[in-house]
Amino acid sequence: MIKESSRITQGQLFYYIIQAQVGVGILSMPHDVQAVAKGGAWISVLIGGVVVQLAILIIWALCKRFPNLTMYEYLPKIFGKWIGGFFNFAYIFFFILMATLVLILFESLINKWIFPLTPRWATLSLIVITSVYLVIESLRKITRFYVFATVLIVLIVLIALNAFTIVNFTYMLPITEAGWGKIFLGSNKVIISLLGFELLLVVYPFVEGKADGKLKAASAGNALTTLLYSFMVFIALIVFSPMELAMIPEPIPYMLKAFSYRVVERVDLLFLSIWMVIVATSYMNYLFLASSGFGHYFHRGNHRRAVYYTAIISFILALIPEGPDECRLFTQIVSWASYAFVYGLPLLFLLISLVFRKQEKGNTA
Repeated sequence: MIKESSRITQGQLFYYIIQAQVGVGILSMPHDVQAVAKGGAWISVLIGGVVVQLAILIIWALCKRFPNLTMYEYLPKIFGKWIGGFFNFAYIFFFILMATLVLILFESLINKWIFPLTPRWATLSLIVITSVYLVIESLRKITRFYVFATVLIVLIVLIALNAFTIVNFTYMLPITEAGWGKIFLGSNKVIISLLGFELLLVVYPFVEGKADGKLKAASAGNALTTLLYSFMVFIALIVFSPMELAMIPEPIPYMLKAFSYRVVERVDLLFLSIWMVIVATSYMNYLFLASSGFGHYFHRGNHRRAVYYTAIISFILALIPEGPDECRLFTQIVSWASYAFVYGLPLLFLLISLVFRKQEKGNTA
């Protein structure tokens, strides 16, 4: 039974989706997608957003059959106690891996741009301790912070607008240089960066209102995030030449480094300071999802106690990959796993629930 103090509105779900999806990828996506799609990279982002929307529809259709239950509660009803429990713990482990990946990428970029001499454990501790402080609270309080943090995304856009003083639109021409095949292939990079919407598997029953309203809120959040990423990619394409963009892994802060004002000398550091808060919300999302699973099994549905050891596990795992090659390998492994846990398994769960007519009692979805 969901406590009334933990419920959130559909408007808050909209902000939650945005904060969960916007993260580390906002810095590296222009470089990664342009390497495949060339001048059509911004189109690849839009295509990726459509793919994500289809995944949201699948997850929504699944959750609609169990409107008052989280994934940890309805999977055993679909598959039985043992197989359902296996899937649940697999998802808990996946959420921990996603949280770990956010930590690894966060530390790597902070080390490169701001604190090159700071020990890894110290940098990681900043985001872990801060996140634990918030995630031990109810979902309603967590989401209220997300609503406030969304203002920072507006600031990111305003800061990025500085780039329009040095643009060259010919850099992105011809738009279809790589061919439509590569443009569609480039969306593969996007659908990984747009992860976070899978929170619906756990958060759906916490959201007030009807199913259609929940779908609209999640879809609107995904649409706004997709447009934000497409905008950032578009800016990078018209500021840097194709050869330059191929050599710059994080073009957005590199671009902003060229600007300075009397009040703010290093605009790139201001941008990264805001970005750090946005990344923290992405980590908080996965920390909450994983600790909710542990809380369901070990703490009678209360996730608060589980937050502490879940955070410690992700912190320790984030310290294991040391060199760039190990970090890339870990990133690749988690990316492969995401296709199964975010795009494949929810579809399987939906089909099985439909075939065997599994749904919450009293629900006529």
